[in-house]
Amino acid sequence: MRKWYMVVCFILLLGLMPSIMAANDSEDLIEVEAPPEDPTIGTSGPMKEINYMDENLEGKADFISLFTTDYGQEVFVKRLWVAVQVDSQNRVTRMINPSHNGQAPVWEEEQYLEIPDGGYVLLAHDDSWANKDFRKFLATNFTLGDESKLRKNGELISVRDLMTGEGPQARIELSNQALYTETASQTDVSGQVRNLVDGSQYELYVNGEDVFIAEDGSFTFPYTLESQTNYIDVEIYQEGQLHDRQSLIVFRKENLSEDKHVFLWVEQGPNARRFQTSDSIYDMLVQAKDAGVTAVALDVKGVEGFASYQKNDLTNRPYVSEMTAPARSGSNPDLDLLEEFIRHGHELGLEVHAALNVFAEGSIAHNEFAVLDEHLDWEEQVYRHEDGGDILRLRESEYGRSGALVAFVNPANEDVRDYQLRSFEEVIKNYDVDGVLLDRGRYDNYFADFSDESKRQFEEFLHKRGKELENWPADIFTYDGASRIDGPLINEWYTYRAQVIKTFTEEVRGLVDQYNVQENRAVELSAYVGSWYETYYLNGVNWASPNFEYDPRLQFPQEELYDEAYYETGYTDQLDFLMIGTYQRTAAEINRYITLGNILTNGEIPLYAGMALVNVQEPSLQREVFQAGLNNTNGLMLFDYSQANFDVIQASIKNVPYVKNYDLGISNPIDSHSSITGDFFNVNRNDNNLNVYSSQFGPTTGTNTWGVEAVVDGSGTVINVVNKQQAINWNWAQPENNNSVIPDGGFVISALDGSGIREKRQLVARSYQQGDQVRAALYRGFLDYEEEEFPHGTINFQGNVEVIGVGNAAVYLNEEEVTVLPNGDIEEELAIELGENIISIRIEVDGYITHQREFTVYGTWAELDLLEQLGELKDLVTEYIQHPPGIRQSLVVRLNKAEESLLKAKQFLEDGQERKALQEKEKARSALEKFTDHVQRHEGNHIKKEHAKKLVNKADNLKSLLDL
Repeated sequence: MRKWYMVVCFILLLGLMPSIMAANDSEDLIEVEAPPEDPTIGTSGPMKEINYMDENLEGKADFISLFTTDYGQEVFVKRLWVAVQVDSQNRVTRMINPSHNGQAPVWEEEQYLEIPDGGYVLLAHDDSWANKDFRKFLATNFTLGDESKLRKNGELISVRDLMTGEGPQARIELSNQALYTETASQTDVSGQVRNLVDGSQYELYVNGEDVFIAEDGSFTFPYTLESQTNYIDVEIYQEGQLHDRQSLIVFRKENLSEDKHVFLWVEQGPNARRFQTSDSIYDMLVQAKDAGVTAVALDVKGVEGFASYQKNDLTNRPYVSEMTAPARSGSNPDLDLLEEFIRHGHELGLEVHAALNVFAEGSIAHNEFAVLDEHLDWEEQVYRHEDGGDILRLRESEYGRSGALVAFVNPANEDVRDYQLRSFEEVIKNYDVDGVLLDRGRYDNYFADFSDESKRQFEEFLHKRGKELENWPADIFTYDGASRIDGPLINEWYTYRAQVIKTFTEEVRGLVDQYNVQENRAVELSAYVGSWYETYYLNGVNWASPNFEYDPRLQFPQEELYDEAYYETGYTDQLDFLMIGTYQRTAAEINRYITLGNILTNGEIPLYAGMALVNVQEPSLQREVFQAGLNNTNGLMLFDYSQANFDVIQASIKNVPYVKNYDLGISNPIDSHSSITGDFFNVNRNDNNLNVYSSQFGPTTGTNTWGVEAVVDGSGTVINVVNKQQAINWNWAQPENNNSVIPDGGFVISALDGSGIREKRQLVARSYQQGDQVRAALYRGFLDYEEEEFPHGTINFQGNVEVIGVGNAAVYLNEEEVTVLPNGDIEEELAIELGENIISIRIEVDGYITHQREFTVYGTWAELDLLEQLGELKDLVTEYIQHPPGIRQSLVVRLNKAEESLLKAKQFLEDGQERKALQEKEKARSALEKFTDHVQRHEGNHIKKEHAKKLVNKADNLKSLLDL
């Protein structure tokens, strides 16, 4: 028996030998070598490993890939990728997105790049030009004409040494997104098969079902979806050999209610001081509700550790008014924000959920620590490479002194947990909240917490699983320079920390349930997390359902983490709903992460897509991403109020185009013949905005440190310009706080560019200085005329001027002053000619120009009015003339000829043939004149006089319209 066993093993070993050898081959180091920096010094150039060869790159990241004609005739280069084309002589013949002087490329649009016969294409991708070097290696080390070399295990080779010799492989290009959510029961799987060879037999399958391939390689297959997650494999075979496989992941979302919740998040730091009165809270909530908001998530414990509520009998947390940082101070100590939000919110039918930054207890960026300095043993202990292997309290570490923004505490510390739990309890006990929400209910990152308490708990965690901690912290990870080297217990460490967060969530759940039962309430428990689950394990959070099971087609980077023990740390079973921050910048990315959220939660709880308003300010983009969230989840969370433009939000929720109905103009002291155009009036300032604020907005602008603001008092005089010299000199080492007080009867001009951009800040800084006289106004009505068509002759031009601050307005149309009524309305008859008409408008306030612009209207021939009136005239002929029918028919024929000529004239005008159009108009006039003569000939005989008069008057009116 033993002999037969040995024989079987030997046979199996022989059978495995090809795969063993292939595995050894796969361990070969393949590198690309760039030209030497200085060939006079050395012949070796910089080298970089090739990560993939002739492989589809969907779902892959951080690589240099090599493509030969085994792959096909061309390869697709995405917009932010770098490509190098190398010919059969190893010379670089083309580059896509090269670097110039080491700078980031001027990125080209996506395109196909030919793979030369006997040559190859190198393709690089990563997600950070500054911090990663895959793209940078190709973009900076190669130029046209350079020689490229390939090495295998250090030996110089030809590209043919790497090729299979089997020729182009059939490739699948899917039209579908890799991950998406579908609410219908069916989805079309479609795309293109490339590299088809004539005469070969191909089979295409979608999850094993045969699919027809058209002659051009295209295909479409209606696939019936099951509830929840569908993994769909698309495979192409040539002569029975698999050439390519692509996977789709589609989540079928069923039973989505048409009534969607829209949460507005009100972050404590930038917003608390904006609400100085109860009325200011009410006014904001009215605007929010009108825009489509149904609930508010109020940040009642910010990252600094201060409370936005005053009934703090369980924690004695200091109130938000005690913050002293310039960008945070100034809240009203006599106004209980949470109480007022609840009172007014409930009056308006809005839910109010209290959000707590659970394990954040200080802002290093603003040097604000409400309670942390009294509890230094709570502060997270970090293990980072900058500290030479030492474990230090965060603020003692190099990172804490130079890079960290927020100070976290240790979620495993029992005193910390008790204190945070009491924070939740005093909110639930003392306020009629609709829910409480965990924000930053997590660890800071992978480098925390390495305190003695965490070590002790981790050892207990391991012991229950039959494992031991031998080397602390090396069993978790060590550092090689700045690179982290994972140890043997890294996944156990991630699982332990996720369990810490889950058990705390269970404690909060128990607290909420206790009050709901005792007081017959329905307080909900929710959480906010980042949507990027594939890396969120670094923060110690498993926000998936405990029922989620990982599939390799998801392509998460730490695949070995997802086992039964880690599944058990999923905490959505403790929540009533979940908000995920889909803070990406495109609809495709947001849809991808919405789908990932649906997959991870198994559709078991309501899911809300969080939108970073600062990333989607452009109205059409905001509308697109809002609709992605509304269509595929239970609603939206809008982060945050400080970036909210309620008019744009309303249009985005209603799924209609946003149209701004005013033109904001400001006088320019350094050029009295021009004006400055603003972006928004009394709207939160965002990147690339130049806004104006009046006291109707509130007591202050509510803006941050990095803008430029010109403050204009009630007499129209500039009294301060914040960050004037900083912007002019472009030196922001000591920026001034914005949040300017808005003078009664005055206004503030406020500008902020995107990071590093100077345009709008420098415009305000250079244009205004103390003592200048400045005026501002809004003009409404021009949108009714810009690029519009009107029957030529005259138009009734209407508009409205609203002065901001002090002053009286004067309006000039085509250099002629027109009357401005007390309410700001203007109304004037303007003559317009056929074709293009330029109308100029100038608005002055106290003689200072606020608006000066031209717009175009088009005078058109009113063919529709003519044709309609011709039809009416035919009806009258039929009504008035019954006998004899010959007269009636003769008149109708003349009108038909006029109509025929008018239609021809219209077509000639559209074709730009004005001369022919005029000829046809003359024919129409002639037909009408013959009609009139014929009516008058039979007046009083076959046509009653009163009827004849009406017919003639109608025809004469038509002729007069032809003269216009």
